[in-house]
Amino acid sequence: MKRKTYLEIDLDAYRYNINVFRKRTGLKLIGIVKANAYGAGAVEIAKVLQEEGTEIFGVSSLEEALELRKAGFKQEILLLGFCDKDYFDIIRDNNLSIVTVSMNYLTHCGDELSGVKCHLKLNTGMNRLGVKPEEAEEALDYLIKHGAIVEGVMSHFATADGDQDFAHKQYSLFKRTVLSLSHDFKYIHMSATDGSIIINDNFCTHVRIGLGLLGHSTYDIGLRNVMSLYSHVTCVKKLSAGETVSYGRHYTSDGDGYILTLPLGYADGWLRANRDKEVYVENEKGRIVGSVCMDQLMVLTKNYHGLYAKVEFFGNHISLDERAKELDTISYEIISLISDRVARKYKKGAEHYCLTPRFK
Repeated sequence: MKRKTYLEIDLDAYRYNINVFRKRTGLKLIGIVKANAYGAGAVEIAKVLQEEGTEIFGVSSLEEALELRKAGFKQEILLLGFCDKDYFDIIRDNNLSIVTVSMNYLTHCGDELSGVKCHLKLNTGMNRLGVKPEEAEEALDYLIKHGAIVEGVMSHFATADGDQDFAHKQYSLFKRTVLSLSHDFKYIHMSATDGSIIINDNFCTHVRIGLGLLGHSTYDIGLRNVMSLYSHVTCVKKLSAGETVSYGRHYTSDGDGYILTLPLGYADGWLRANRDKEVYVENEKGRIVGSVCMDQLMVLTKNYHGLYAKVEFFGNHISLDERAKELDTISYEIISLISDRVARKYKKGAEHYCLTPRFK
């Protein structure tokens, strides 16, 4: 942790959240670890899921799936995004599963589908990936005819975080469509974090949870925060009235307070849009002033804070959800943008260990 900037991941809180969703839904868990587990570290997060008996992981790409295989995980792995037929040999060799992107995708793959495990994805209103419900029977027949191993059927909510009526319509359409198909699916899943909370799911076999396991949902169900972003002061200065700070001179000092410099910037995923946003410095709120630089930023505080003082950007004092609202975005975006220049520090009981992927 040479730069004094790190993303802290509380694995005990993560484990607690796993059991919240298990008890709430009564369904088996598909642990979503795509995008490096939303920035928390796919391998370390998958270890906790494995310890908790999770039998299937969800990733977005072949590269992410192979990272888990290289790390020694034997669980089922489902690629939630597009996978070109040119890589089906790798899919088969590594015991991976794909989703059906569209009917055109299936006809494009043709006989290459032989021996490939897949989940039939239904487009119930998201209009991103999946076959239309009216194409479901045709798609299933095509997959079986061409030797694919159809293990699962799935869909995804478009509005579980807001328009609950539409979400319920999607769920009903999914259920009707699956019941119309003459196939014994091992995996039936639609609900993700928010969907699992608003839908009383008595039909699916599994629930897909990603961000919820990190402690975040539109709905308050008592989850624990898992991820916190910290940095430490590397320079303290007192400015005279009229002096300016950073590129563009967007902040002019009135002579009060202190300017703290920290090793965190937009190359770390902390975007320039965070200018003028609050941070927590020991026992007070500070404010980011001047333009966020590539590798550093400056914070104004009323009180003096010495070298290496700890600064929280989100965590127990400023929630990630609060941060997202300030930036008119979603929590997913903020944490998935934290780059691998930022160390990951893991807490597990009394154990603490730090991983810096690029700079070990």
